[in-house]
Amino acid sequence: MPVVTDRANVPEFFARYQPMIDTALRSELARYASDIRTTQRYHMGWADKNGADIDATQGKRLRPAMVLLGADAVGGETRSVLPVATALEYVHNFSLIHDDIEDRDRFRHHRPTLWVVWGEETAIVSGNSMLKLADRSTRALCEIGVSLGVSLVAQQQIAQAYMRMIEGQYMDIAFEDRNTVSVDEYLSMIERKTGALIETSLYLGALVASNGNSNGRVPDGLRRAGYEFGRLFQIRDDILGVWGSDETGKPVCGDILNKKKSLPAIHALNSSTGKAAAQMREIYDREELDDRDVQSVLKIMDEAGTYEFCESMSAKHWAAASEIIDGLDIDERIRKDFFDLGEFLVERSS
Repeated sequence: MPVVTDRANVPEFFARYQPMIDTALRSELARYASDIRTTQRYHMGWADKNGADIDATQGKRLRPAMVLLGADAVGGETRSVLPVATALEYVHNFSLIHDDIEDRDRFRHHRPTLWVVWGEETAIVSGNSMLKLADRSTRALCEIGVSLGVSLVAQQQIAQAYMRMIEGQYMDIAFEDRNTVSVDEYLSMIERKTGALIETSLYLGALVASNGNSNGRVPDGLRRAGYEFGRLFQIRDDILGVWGSDETGKPVCGDILNKKKSLPAIHALNSSTGKAAAQMREIYDREELDDRDVQSVLKIMDEAGTYEFCESMSAKHWAAASEIIDGLDIDERIRKDFFDLGEFLVERSS
């Protein structure tokens, strides 16, 4: 069975941007005078379930970092895009809270998920209010000197992105009740569920930082690169959901146990033949799976070359992203940051 090892170095620009991102996220939530905030501080990794300050694992903050990287790509002021970075990270966390309920995931970053601690009803409300925090954050753009026109475009783009993300989540849930899902259908789903926020992060970082004064080539190019990065991110997530270690903060082989129609399952269901195909379908038709089922699925995937297929898909989209980045008229230091980002997304282990 393939085992994913950690070959990735976290890109340097993550550390460069994290202090600004963390301050902006905390400041926005601090303005929310509600008891719900305790649940949100817990989810964000800033507090325990009693509200006491802690410093737990807080995720990669990928999307806000990509917003700031987009701003640097056009030579803009990174602080001008912090409202966008904050908004997109809260939209993302709104989706994570709901996603944990829908997937029945009991752990995230090695801690019980919000719904496990407070119940589903509270988790739904907490997630919904995070979405409104995002809306409030974008309204601050005009206050820091971004033009009204660009501010309205940013708000519209973020709203469209989270509607596409929700549509992708709906497709993902619908796949669970289907016996067959094609790879093309899967790609259509992930470009919404995962890709929408990622491509919007890069595009709006460049657009807002330039205050609409760029020639459009760099923002548009970053949107196209973000499209490929979104696919890269989700394909790697799917690989980790089957062959990853407990570094992910979730159960090993959790996607098999949950019968997720992720890329490995879709490939194995579509490409296995004979007895293996029948066994694969029979296992995924069961109400619950056990460790023996997981081992059977892993054996079928191994025989079908599923891991190699997923890696080849990842390489294909990284090649497409690399070509776009090569063609951008940007500073070479920033170009290196983009290549570091792509290699991280391809090789990360958590």
